[in-house]
Amino acid sequence: MDADRGIELTETVVGHHELLTALRKHERLTSQQLERRLDQSRATTNRHLAAVREAGLSTTTNGEHALTEFGTVVLEEVESVCHQLHVAAQLPELVEQLYACPVAFDIRLLEGSTVTMATSEEPYRMHERYLELWNDTERVRGVRSIGAVPPDIVEGITPQLRGDVEVESIWTPTAAAQYLERYPEAASLWLEEPNARMRITRESIPVQLGVFDHRLTFTVHDERTGHPRALVDTANPEALEWARELYAQYLDQSQPLETWMDTAEQRNVDYE
Repeated sequence: MDADRGIELTETVVGHHELLTALRKHERLTSQQLERRLDQSRATTNRHLAAVREAGLSTTTNGEHALTEFGTVVLEEVESVCHQLHVAAQLPELVEQLYACPVAFDIRLLEGSTVTMATSEEPYRMHERYLELWNDTERVRGVRSIGAVPPDIVEGITPQLRGDVEVESIWTPTAAAQYLERYPEAASLWLEEPNARMRITRESIPVQLGVFDHRLTFTVHDERTGHPRALVDTANPEALEWARELYAQYLDQSQPLETWMDTAEQRNVDYE
């Protein structure tokens, strides 16, 4: 399939998506049934049917219309791309961050992701979504280059750090310094709790992520304030595999918090 044909098919699916999805759901429908389900005139329905038939996406037999096998494949492929672009369009900065990671990222891994935004009407909805994931996991791995952690998140995960959840988080020096300066009591928690480990890396971390047992999260921060403004999470197994490979690379280039703290002053870490 050349590019022009692909573009034509995509335009046909987008322009007649409601009709195509109705045929997929009900398998076979007459013109009259389509008119009622789509709330369209006979002329409009017939025009849509002619377009999808001409593209090879549907067929008509004994007055009943149905998707072809080719039509089903094309519809699913176009929807897949649209789902990926749905996330990318909302958070283009996240896509840029992901492609800057040392492990190659495929945008198709974003398909089916849940996007939770912080809004003026629901400023804590994103935080609530994130904390929910901590209630259904035995292990969490994370990487961070931003030290701004909201107080409710710190409060929410502290019992987990003191409990049975095994947590390991890799931070850049500046992010760790900012976080520990704002929450000095957190240092003893990360140093003393057996299931909580903070590590420091001097490698560049372009994206903020958390790897749970069955879910991967990306946190997007406001460039001006540094505060989190969106959470993207997915259960895509390939996305989880990508994140675990990325985490392993950072882990190899990191050191324990206690080792870093012994030399932090000599490293002249910027706490601002």
